[in-house]
Amino acid sequence: MIIKTETSINEDDIVELQTICDSLNNSINNLDLNNFKGIRLIEDKNFNVSSDGKSENGIILLPNTKTQQYLHNGKEDLIKSTIYHELCHVDLLNKLPNLHQLHNYYVQKENYIKSFTIMIYIEYLAHLKSSKLETKERKKDFFESITNKNWIFNNEVNRIYFIKCSPYIIARDNTNDFINGLADNDLKSRIIEIKVELEELANKAPLDEYAKLNKLEYIVSKYISNE
Repeated sequence: MIIKTETSINEDDIVELQTICDSLNNSINNLDLNNFKGIRLIEDKNFNVSSDGKSENGIILLPNTKTQQYLHNGKEDLIKSTIYHELCHVDLLNKLPNLHQLHNYYVQKENYIKSFTIMIYIEYLAHLKSSKLETKERKKDFFESITNKNWIFNNEVNRIYFIKCSPYIIARDNTNDFINGLADNDLKSRIIEIKVELEELANKAPLDEYAKLNKLEYIVSKYISNE
């Protein structure tokens, strides 16, 4: 994998990052990485605070300072799982070009229902593939953040946040232990409704037609509007 940096980085860190990338060679055989253009480290200000990486047009982007901190703190597995997850997005970009194009279109048109519907489906598929490389620590921290959040669904911000994080909850909880153990019945019922539909769609994947997501769109619309 080609690694480029737009900011200063220690040469030893580049070597270690390359070693992490090389360790993924046996895990990416089933991925379509056509048009993958490599990895680029850029300034952290280009990411959300909680983000460890993202992919754009076949390029995996990593936050420079945060990535170096992970390297120095022995969190190579976290970097590895982030890169693998973004490679799964490259794979899905090749397999679902129409949905990706539609997502960009709906974002520009501020059609949040349709853009969220596509985002949930794609993130769910990506996490189904990549969660096997996520550390137990990362999953534990994520599930604790969900449990500790005060889910007041008459608040629009909470409703949108729930929609955004729902595919991460469902794909990461491959044993159903977390969902089944939720004490908040309202939160649990919402997650389960989305889970049932996503699992049905995954059984038919890859689906690159928006019409196949109509039921998922109905659920997204219902929960964003809180009807």
